[in-house]
Amino acid sequence: MSDQRFIDGVGEVRLTEGVVRMDLLSMSPTQRDEDGNPAPQFVEQLVMSPRAFMRVVSALSQTLKGMEEKGLINRGGADTENNASNENTSEPEAKVAASSPNF
Repeated sequence: MSDQRFIDGVGEVRLTEGVVRMDLLSMSPTQRDEDGNPAPQFVEQLVMSPRAFMRVVSALSQTLKGMEEKGLINRGGADTENNASNENTSEPEAKVAASSPNF
């Protein structure tokens, strides 16, 4: 079995000395933010060439497009109430269809 790591998101992505470094984050089981929610914490770093990074971005874009086409997520601007509530956030929220009792 291969080594797998679950992540909740990506932190900083930077190009340093010709190498792309991407910080992977997970929600802390013990640390909380000022609102009492689990705080993101660094768990691992992906390091890759710029060409490999472009392949990752392309693969993720294709996956995202496929999820939209299947109706699993909605990144469109049709829901104005959702857009207004996310107006103060720095990253767009994707609506995910409930397909699991865990979500």
